[in-house]
Amino acid sequence: MPVIDKPSFLRQYKNLMDNNHDPVLAQTETAFISLVFAVFACAAHLVQDPRLSTGERLDDGGMGMVYYER
Repeated sequence: MPVIDKPSFLRQYKNLMDNNHDPVLAQTETAFISLVFAVFACAAHLVQDPRLSTGERLDDGGMGMVYYER
């Protein structure tokens, strides 16, 4: 089972969000960005929030699939 170190993940995520307009950071952190989208995909399934619905069929995976595909 994969494990993510929460303090390291949050530190890297904050750095990424604080510098989200830096194209060099985006290029050097592609693996971490993929991990972020994987976490979003898993979490989207667990959160009951209408903003995470794609408005399509209930079995289409919603935003979790959107994050997964990214």
